[in-house]
Order: sequence, then structure tokens, then C-alpha cells
Amino acid sequence: MLKNRFFWIIAAIMIAGFSVILTYKEQGMELNPSFRTSTMQRLHLTHREDNKVEWELSAREAVFPQDNKEVFLKSISLKINQSPEIYITSGSGVYKTDEGDIILNKNVELNMENSKFTTSSLKWDGKSGTITTDDPVRLAGANFSIDGTGLVAKTEQQKARILKNVKAVYYR
Repeated sequence: MLKNRFFWIIAAIMIAGFSVILTYKEQGMELNPSFRTSTMQRLHLTHREDNKVEWELSAREAVFPQDNKEVFLKSISLKINQSPEIYITSGSGVYKTDEGDIILNKNVELNMENSKFTTSSLKWDGKSGTITTDDPVRLAGANFSIDGTGLVAKTEQQKARILKNVKAVYYR
């Protein structure tokens, strides 16, 4: 008899709870997420000017915050279409959509013809075609190695300048 009464009391409480939940009209309740984002796997962007592909950006993952001014990227590869072609890879970075800039972090590697450039971060200005960094850099080829700090490179003129502490070794 005690079990029967307990069952009916629990059933009445559950029915009352469900009816309150079902009749609640959500008055005065508003959800405001602190960070709204969208994500995409295997992103590929192509930038064209005058019907010519200027550069291509690929990433394993892209996160698009609500403000649409920056895209956060992981496992990035950037191909700059010029002669010779420039291939840049990085672990992560940010694409600033307003300026067209790409900021790369985590083991940046730039490959061009028979040389390889490495640094820990790099900024590429898509409008002016300028690559810059303030970090330690290394440029290595088949018979040379150049180390230093900081870099400014103009991709169209194919000119690069290491800013400080330059040490070069040439091999025969």
C-alpha cells in the first residue's frame, strides 16, 4: 500500500512538472552566445584580378567569427601565382578579409624554385605583394644558407632584404 501511494505521488509531481514546462511561453528569456562562429573543413579560396588567379589559399579548417573581418585558419598552404611560383605553408594563421592580409604563425615555410625560407611567423599583404616578418629567418638553397632577423620581400620584384644580424654561408 505504501508503494502504491508513493507511485501516485511521483506520477502527480511529474505530470505537474511536464505541464509547467509545456505551457511556459519563454517570456523574458533571451540567449546571447558570447562567441558565434561557423566552421568549414577543407577551405579553398582563389583571389582573381583581371580574370587572372593572383593567389590561392587552402586550409584544413577555417573558423568564421560573426564579425566577418577575420577567418582563423589551421594547416595553411598559400600559392602565389607568379614566375617563379611561391608556395607558403604554416600550422595556423588569420586571413583579414578587409585588408586582404594573411598572417601566418607556427613553423612558416616558403618554397620558391630551389630555395627554402623558414621563420616562426609571417605577414603577407595581398594588395602590395609584400612579405614581412620581425622574427629570426633562414633562407637555404643547394649551395648557400643565410640567417638573420626580420625580412621585407616584394614578390613582384623578386627582391628580399633581411633586416638585421645577417650571416651567410656559401658552399662549393
